[in-house]
Amino acid sequence: MKKNLILRLMLIAFAFTLHSCVHDEIISSVDPLSKEYHSKSVFKEDEKYIKNVMQVYQEHETDIKKINGTPLWDYAMTMGHFDESFLIVPVSDGGKIISCLQAPRNGDNITFISDNDREHITFFQKYTTLKNRKPIKSEKLTSQAAKGLAECSFTSVSMWYPQDEYGSNAGYWETSYIVTCPTDQGDGDGDSGNPTYPYPGGGGGGGNNNPEPETPEEDPCQKTKAIVNNPKMQAGLQELKNQSTAGGEKGIKFKADGTPSATITGTAHSVDFGDKTGYAGGYHNHTPSGIPMLSPPDIDQLLGFARAQGNYGNPSNAYLGMVAPNGMHYVIWFNGNYSDALTNFSQDQLNIYTKKYRDRESALSEDLNYVNYLGADLNTNGLEKLFFETLKSMGLEGKVNLQKIENDGIVKNINVNTNNQPISTTCS
Repeated sequence: MKKNLILRLMLIAFAFTLHSCVHDEIISSVDPLSKEYHSKSVFKEDEKYIKNVMQVYQEHETDIKKINGTPLWDYAMTMGHFDESFLIVPVSDGGKIISCLQAPRNGDNITFISDNDREHITFFQKYTTLKNRKPIKSEKLTSQAAKGLAECSFTSVSMWYPQDEYGSNAGYWETSYIVTCPTDQGDGDGDSGNPTYPYPGGGGGGGNNNPEPETPEEDPCQKTKAIVNNPKMQAGLQELKNQSTAGGEKGIKFKADGTPSATITGTAHSVDFGDKTGYAGGYHNHTPSGIPMLSPPDIDQLLGFARAQGNYGNPSNAYLGMVAPNGMHYVIWFNGNYSDALTNFSQDQLNIYTKKYRDRESALSEDLNYVNYLGADLNTNGLEKLFFETLKSMGLEGKVNLQKIENDGIVKNINVNTNNQPISTTCS
């Protein structure tokens, strides 16, 4: 009897302790402001700014809060800003994202703006619930607006959508985007009624007071010389040159420092580089029966490398090279901004562009300006003409640069003159 009483008392004590622990956990889960900030972002964020904004929010929550819901500070994004100037944070109500809160800073003050943009809400609903996420890009963009230049912020994340909930590997990756601009911040009421408070970090860097210095453009000649002379890339390039005289295409991705991926085996006239995250570009070979010039699918692969430059990367560092029999060696570089890289072609569109590419090659072969004799394959002038006409038909004129590498290593920039004829300039 005594043992039973002791056992019952122990069970009661254990239950009370368990209740206390669960109660404390529930309080912690519904009151994120009681916790320290621990970033769950896939990007590097301006954590100093996030913590300072959190502090102001906690002190003035009653005045700031316009609707029910709790800011999920761990998922706050500063959208490529590192000058303590901007953040956006999702607001949750019972696990569902119901709005967002933006906090731009101008000088010594920060303003809290309610953001009910459906696209922003949808982005954060996915971002806060899907487990597997990869960073693609987070940067500030300058776009032409009706009243001058407006600095927008762009972030893209690749997220994994499983096909079931039972642990299988089936599913797919999909890229989601969020864009914020000064002109579309808030809910349409302008700055009136938006709570504004002194910024605890002090002034001297909010808004556009201290714009970041522009990164000087790299010499395209030096960029290509650095690639073709990189010791880490030599074995891979030679492998592809050897493959070019055989049947079938292969490809290799390269990181910014030249570190190669494993060789990717393609089909008779194509190779898919797959996931390009972490790689600056790639090289592949064409075959004796193929056209020794970059094709529409190749241009599409270049756009993929531009999109995959990673956090704070430069899309103009994306490249795609091609080697073919008889010493043919071309490389293309992306020359647009990140929004240009978002151009996306369906497989049906690529099939149409590829057919036009082949038809155009056939038509050019009937012009002695582009072949050495009728019935021959296109000469260098014809191949380069084919490339620029293809680029124009895809709506990417001026967004991709073409270079030719001679057998002796000399690099040439290829452009078109006012008559749309290819001209080359030898790099010094």
